[in-house]
Amino acid sequence: ERVCNRLGIMVRGQLACLGTIQHLKSKFGRGYTIEIKVHTIPDDTNALVIQNVQRFLLSQRQYQIEVKEITHSTGLFQCGQRTPAELFQLLEENKQQLHIETYTISQTTLEQIFLSFGKQIQTSTDE
Repeated sequence: ERVCNRLGIMVRGQLACLGTIQHLKSKFGRGYTIEIKVHTIPDDTNALVIQNVQRFLLSQRQYQIEVKEITHSTGLFQCGQRTPAELFQLLEENKQQLHIETYTISQTTLEQIFLSFGKQIQTSTDE
C-alpha cells in the first residue's frame, strides 16, 4: 500500500478494477470489520460470552452485521455501510454488559477485497 498510488486487480486476464487504494476500498469494500475480544473468565465460559456478543450484534438489524469468525474469546464481524462513529457508540454503550475487553473497527483491507474477487471467480466457475 505504501509503495504505489494506484492499484489494479486482474480477473481471468482482464483488468477488473483500477484506482487509488482508497477508491478501491470505498468502491469494493464492504463496510467495516469489527474484532471483539471478551474478558477472560476463569470458569471457561468465554464461549458463552462471545456467543452473547454475537447474538446482540445480529439483533441490531440496522447495522447489517455478519459473523465472519468466532473463536473461544474473540469474534470477527463484518458491518454494512454504517459510520465508525455509530459502531463505536453501539459498542461503547454495551461494553460493560457484554463483557467486552477490547474491540477494533477497521476499514476493509485490500487483502479482503482481493479475496472477494477470488470468491466471485470461484462461484462463477462452480455454476
